[in-house]
Amino acid sequence: MADFLKNSPLIISTTIKHYLNGPPRPSWNLNCHIFWAKFISLLVSNKTIEEMQRASFSFQPSPVQAGVVINEFKIDNKYRNEAQVHLDKILKPYEHVLDPEWKNLKDDGIISEWLQVPNDGWEKSENKKTILYIHGGAYYFFTKETYRCITSPLAKIANTRVLAFNYRLAPQNQFPAALHDALAAYLYLLNPPKDAGFEPLNPKNIVICGDSAGGGLSLALGLAIRDAGLPSCAGIIGLSPWVDLTASLPSILDDGCADYIPNVTGGTASFYTESRASKEYKGKDAALAAKIKNQNLGPKIWHDSFDRPEGRLQLYVNNEGLAIPYVSPMLAESLGNLPPLLLVAGDEERLRDETIYFAYRSAEPTKYKGPSYNAGKFEKSQFQTPTNTTFEIYEEMPHVFQFVDYACTTKSYERMSEFINRVTTILKEPLPPSSFNYINIKGELNPLNERHKKVFNWEKIGIVPNSAALSELK
Repeated sequence: MADFLKNSPLIISTTIKHYLNGPPRPSWNLNCHIFWAKFISLLVSNKTIEEMQRASFSFQPSPVQAGVVINEFKIDNKYRNEAQVHLDKILKPYEHVLDPEWKNLKDDGIISEWLQVPNDGWEKSENKKTILYIHGGAYYFFTKETYRCITSPLAKIANTRVLAFNYRLAPQNQFPAALHDALAAYLYLLNPPKDAGFEPLNPKNIVICGDSAGGGLSLALGLAIRDAGLPSCAGIIGLSPWVDLTASLPSILDDGCADYIPNVTGGTASFYTESRASKEYKGKDAALAAKIKNQNLGPKIWHDSFDRPEGRLQLYVNNEGLAIPYVSPMLAESLGNLPPLLLVAGDEERLRDETIYFAYRSAEPTKYKGPSYNAGKFEKSQFQTPTNTTFEIYEEMPHVFQFVDYACTTKSYERMSEFINRVTTILKEPLPPSSFNYINIKGELNPLNERHKKVFNWEKIGIVPNSAALSELK
């Protein structure tokens, strides 16, 4: 009742629009329309970063699915210490543009939770099928609690246990803090403490899954595991993954999309009013930029377009780090030799193009190359084996549509469950070859439309748009 009273003006106005003007897309019923209207109201500007974070922490899309129980715990910092050893190695080429503060731990562990169906027999099972879930929220808002509307159905429909956790949020914690926590959670599954209640998991029983920023972080984690030489997981699922933080592809600014993500032309860093958090990261940014420039600590690893007079583009990382592969996985030198991927996008979402391009780059790494400023680097990479990739784009669906109970949502969960069972060998069947599918609102699989392939002709991949480029994009 309190929620209705608080949102009653929004609910009433959205209801009137729904029946007077029609829904944003024909398959959206009134409940879907109202949910996304609430979501948009959460994302409106004129808030400080801290106000946005507090509001997001209390945003609960829907309750935990019936029949799923939750057990909360903490992952000890010893796993962060172990993860740091691996990150120090793979981040060596980029350390001169990163603030080392991520290594200074300010808490005693990573707040985490297990989601499971009671009496699932998991402990005694030979194949302890497990999902490591990484939540979304542009790296600076939301928590694992927000995504129980996704993690609890996953546990139930896929008949698996789900480990979700709260990684450190930006801008208070800059890259690679979130990656550090994600790798620590993965290492926890591979070598749990004696009181964890389970034996070390076979990595081939683990599927990493995430949405939006969490989807990008899932793929970044896959790259980190590959590059560090750690045991690979069974597969990775990216739901509307954010894989290009340079905002370089056309759909990100397409106002024709029926998406709830706002058109943030200047990136996430320009979206909020001044506050303590914004002043702190801007001050650190200025000091780090001066250090990079004056001390000549290493090579320039960023494109000229990243030197923006407007300042920082994203809250997660300074501009000099935008093209680091663990920040923008789409820009990696190679997306080969990754575990099998299931990448899911909505046809109406702003992140559509980057998910499409990532999918093709991973499946056909010799054909689809990265940004022009990385020319020739793929040929030198040791990771040139194509990645088995399944890409699915759903008709009329927005960003992370799994939040809402569309017919496509049910289909998406079924496809995820099938993928999980395949890669963890539950089905004891070989993986089908890479595929790229357009799934209509009836759940029928079709080839991609020609308009989905227009991104392949885009010549400014990984280049931050300036005012002239923005006009071209629009």
